[in-house]
Amino acid sequence: MAQYSLERLRPEYERLWAQMTVLKTQAAAAQARKVIASKARYLEVERRTGVPWFVVGCLHMRESSGNFNTYLGNGQPLNRVTTIVPKGRGPWKSFEDGAEDALAIDRLDQVKTWNAARVAYAMEAFNGFGYRSPSRNIPSPYLWGGTNIQKPGKFVRDGVYDSKVMDPQIGGMAVLKLIMELDRTAKFSAPAPKQRAAPPADDNIPTPSPKAEDGDLMVLPLAKSKTMWGNTMQWLSGAGATVMAALAGVPWQVWVALAVLIAVGALLVYKGRIDVQKVVRHLSQDDTADEVV
Repeated sequence: MAQYSLERLRPEYERLWAQMTVLKTQAAAAQARKVIASKARYLEVERRTGVPWFVVGCLHMRESSGNFNTYLGNGQPLNRVTTIVPKGRGPWKSFEDGAEDALAIDRLDQVKTWNAARVAYAMEAFNGFGYRSPSRNIPSPYLWGGTNIQKPGKFVRDGVYDSKVMDPQIGGMAVLKLIMELDRTAKFSAPAPKQRAAPPADDNIPTPSPKAEDGDLMVLPLAKSKTMWGNTMQWLSGAGATVMAALAGVPWQVWVALAVLIAVGALLVYKGRIDVQKVVRHLSQDDTADEVV
């Protein structure tokens, strides 16, 4: 039901888990040690279903105090068909076979990530959401029995609720906490790693279209670059005027030396491959036909 969805109940589970203090520590620790002692069998169930061994153990303790001759789904004997919810299951050859069936009924074998909230939700769904009815509205003792979260009220049998009874059983979350304290391998699964997002695009770097890119890459041959020569001649003219103004009154020998230096520099830059007459002739022509439209 939508009102009992994981996403809606998650904040409550996380808050209660953070606030929980185990009051019946000796009883909870005894159950935790019993689960750890049978870890190999619970690991086999984990191998088949993906449900963490310690979660299977907590459910098993709550349903039948860890009796391996019982069906995980409701604590009835393995060697006969179940008569209470879930009805009509079995018989089973082994606890592991029955556990595999019971966990599949609630689709717990499809859960990928296990954390405190997901374990609490799995446990409550496994037992039922009847404690959330407006006429009851208490934290399920199936989870929180034996802790500071527990309040009076218990289903003494299927469909029969007594608001005055304090459930004497230890809740699954209390046993879980003690298991995690006693066995370091009992850990929640890490969330699936987030995919690394692609670096954000830099809006200041334009993405050129193919035509623009082609145009940017097209370099005209030196002999046909009218714009380059025009800019070069304009720069030389300005530079010459500046030099003449600065060297006014300088002896003619200095001018000769400057002229020689300019000639040598030009020769070095163009490696003697520039035909001045062709350049002058080119500059006097209109090369519009060579432009890329």
